[in-house]
Amino acid sequence: MGVLLALPFALRWMFAPAATAGEIGISLSGPAAFSHMRGDTGGAFFAVGALLLLGVFRREPGYLEAVAGIMIGIVAGRLLAIGLDGYQPQIGIAMGVELVTAAAAFVTARQQRSATA
Repeated sequence: MGVLLALPFALRWMFAPAATAGEIGISLSGPAAFSHMRGDTGGAFFAVGALLLLGVFRREPGYLEAVAGIMIGIVAGRLLAIGLDGYQPQIGIAMGVELVTAAAAFVTARQQRSATA
């Protein structure tokens, strides 16, 4: 999951933000919009993927707990957006992926902590 998020998923946002955003109904115009998608979205996916990989390979549960917290924060933002802006199926898919990522990261962190205790 870390490799998937850090490489193909993040790189699509960094190097093809208009096409990637268009797939989910977002239109980009101007340097600020492209910068936000490349930096905020692409950079965030890259960082989360890297944290997952660090947590697994270094056996550091703190990295994995950070990923779980980030994903829960994203889901909270999406829930607010649903309440304020409405719902579309792509939102549910994204939330599902984020919740699975959070759960997997949290469970793995707990397993690592119990293995070292």
